[in-house]
Amino acid sequence: MVPILKSIPFLSLIALVIQGLFFSLHASEELSKKKSSLDIWERPRYEQARQYAKKGLIDLAIPGLKKIAGLYPDNVEVHAYLGWAYSQKGLIPDTVEEFQKVLQLNPDLQREPFDYPMVKDVPAVVKEFAENFEDLIGWIDRFSGAHAVLGSCYVQLGRLGDALNEYKKVLNLEYGYGKRDFIAGEKETISEIDQAINEYEEVLRLKPDYVEAYIKLACAHTEKGMVDLSIADMKKAISIEPDRLELRVYLGCFYAREGMFGEALTELRVAKKTRDCIFEKLITEGERCIHDGVFDKAITAARDAIRVYPRSKKGYWLLATAYGKNGETDKATEICREIISLYPDDVHAYVFLGWIYVQCDLIEEAKDLVEWAIRREPENAEIRTLMAFLYASQDLLNEAISVCNMIIEFPGKNDMVKNYGWMKGRVPSIEQKLREVADSLEIKSDYTDVYICLGWLHAKNGECEKAIAALKKAVELTPGSYNIHRYLGNLYVQNGKIKEALDEYNKALNILSGVAL
Repeated sequence: MVPILKSIPFLSLIALVIQGLFFSLHASEELSKKKSSLDIWERPRYEQARQYAKKGLIDLAIPGLKKIAGLYPDNVEVHAYLGWAYSQKGLIPDTVEEFQKVLQLNPDLQREPFDYPMVKDVPAVVKEFAENFEDLIGWIDRFSGAHAVLGSCYVQLGRLGDALNEYKKVLNLEYGYGKRDFIAGEKETISEIDQAINEYEEVLRLKPDYVEAYIKLACAHTEKGMVDLSIADMKKAISIEPDRLELRVYLGCFYAREGMFGEALTELRVAKKTRDCIFEKLITEGERCIHDGVFDKAITAARDAIRVYPRSKKGYWLLATAYGKNGETDKATEICREIISLYPDDVHAYVFLGWIYVQCDLIEEAKDLVEWAIRREPENAEIRTLMAFLYASQDLLNEAISVCNMIIEFPGKNDMVKNYGWMKGRVPSIEQKLREVADSLEIKSDYTDVYICLGWLHAKNGECEKAIAALKKAVELTPGSYNIHRYLGNLYVQNGKIKEALDEYNKALNILSGVAL
């Protein structure tokens, strides 16, 4: 019994330790719960502060919310309401701090709106303004006030993650007005922002039609809180340059800052119409330049069009085509990949890039593109055309013929096959090589191999019609050549002439069959 008796104190000690550990864990859980859940004594105080926030009594709401947030640092709702209140006061650094805490505690709110009761009462015009303004804000992206306005709209819509992103941009773009004072005259001290306003006004007295000065003056007036003057400044600028797009965006932003969302939307609609007009003019100009063979200007027009509409497929296609026509295959490839990243289901981009690869002798890369695209659109005539070319290039003539027949049988699809024979490849000193071949033909005009070489060079130089003519001459000299008919068939395929290609492939196959017999 002695050993048992001796063990009793030890067992009691273990029990006490376990009990202590239990109470410690329980206390820790309670403390964690206390950090996020308001107790019955603090709930009324919080509800009162929240009601102040809902009613717009921000100065009354902030002290209460701030105290509750200190007591319950893990409560998402409290931080969200405190962030809301700070945003209404324009206290952006404090707003950023609170919204960061909210998203750390609940990362799902980066994607989902926070369910403020006030969100239910937000006019539809605010949501419509936000949708339009986020599409146009790039035109005035360096103006911090624009991001403050959009951030405020996002807060009203409960989009805390988006609001946080905009407010961070505000902090990065702040002008810093008010950090220094200036001495004007002997006694008068004026702030940095007032000094800036005075300078812009002086510029406008000397150059009353200087639109850039009006823009800077309007932004400075907004930073000063004199938004009515900003609106007046921008109206004067618009009277000088009525078709300048960003002036309308600025004016819409200033109206929104004043809560005049109807007027703001009117300006944004005018801006969008102006943008559409500018974009179409650039596209038309670019297409005209391509038609006239002025590819450098076409590239410039296309790049300007993409700046107007950053995700415009039409702009990217114009740029890819212009680079391709200019023989800049690396840049054309880069733009095609960009199109694919923006529009991964656009099979035409894979076709375009595939033909570039063909011209650059990157056959395996072209095959990979075809394999992907054919799964997406098995009856796409253009991708099938590229497939026929690749089959024939690998001496798989039966498969190439089968694909050509399939293209011809596609109802209404055959007319959609385009000419990619204009694309250039990568042949160093190609012009010199063309001259050397021409010299050889002057010496011996009935040399078949020279015509084959000439056809290949023209094809690599994006001159498909000349290449076809050269291979036709080679066929006349050597009509029983399997390879010449196969090469000629491929040129027809690249030129979008499926029936002619099929005819050449069949001739090549017949020659091969005759040889086999």
